[in-house]
Amino acid sequence: MLTITKYTIKEMIKKRAFLLIAMLTVGYLFIYGYGLSLAFHSSSSFIGNVPDIGKILLESQLLSAGLYFSNFIIAFLIVLTSVGAVSGDVESGSIYALLYKPLKRYEYVLGKFIGLGIIITVYSTLLFLSVIGLNIAFGTKVYLGLGNVFRALFFFDLGPVVLLSLVIASSSIMSTVNTGVLAVMTYGIAMIGGILEQMGSFFTDATSQGLSNVGIITSLILPTDVIFRKMNAELLTQNTGLSFLAQGPFGGTSQPSPIMFVYIAFYICFLLYYGVRKFEKRDL
Repeated sequence: MLTITKYTIKEMIKKRAFLLIAMLTVGYLFIYGYGLSLAFHSSSSFIGNVPDIGKILLESQLLSAGLYFSNFIIAFLIVLTSVGAVSGDVESGSIYALLYKPLKRYEYVLGKFIGLGIIITVYSTLLFLSVIGLNIAFGTKVYLGLGNVFRALFFFDLGPVVLLSLVIASSSIMSTVNTGVLAVMTYGIAMIGGILEQMGSFFTDATSQGLSNVGIITSLILPTDVIFRKMNAELLTQNTGLSFLAQGPFGGTSQPSPIMFVYIAFYICFLLYYGVRKFEKRDL
């Protein structure tokens, strides 16, 4: 398993896509930082003419927006780099050289997951800290204590791991194309479900309950959106106890229960177990 993990990490680093990703990430951060500089320092900006509580609210939305689209970038990075993690080797025939050695199939699948998980987690962490650093550098008034940042970072990294577990399990069972379609559509469903659940807070009748139910169902299918909103809540809870959790399109009207995170742990383990079992029976 350790051999496959090392092989996966080296393979990812050697790919030209890795350099392209780094360049595009720098471009994204430059554009985001430029937007922050205009919002924070322009003498005619709206932020400069509102009370402190209004500044914190607006700045929190700028921070949330940066992390939201960063999360979106990471999701598509996972899809583009991981859909062929197993199925690509099967389709190209390179897997025969690997499995010819005394290597069990479950070690191969889990090695791929761990290797890609390390790469994705490192990238996710750096992107998260870069967005936080840009906001601090431009003088945000949002309280960003170490406790808030580290708790938020944990949940920010957890979301990509959940999506990666789905992609690796699917790649162990289906073709590369089908895995890509499933991953993109499932992620889109989770994202739309989260938005609809947010919209439910604007209603007070059965519509609100219906939209909330949609959000709950989609979070069970793929809990990436609910993890992001938990991350947002941890990050935007001020040292005074004031929270901007329910404010804006990137917040959340309620906190996921501890049972939800037990489900998430089970979700990751089940997908990997199911993917391994199916791959062991797969005709290569």
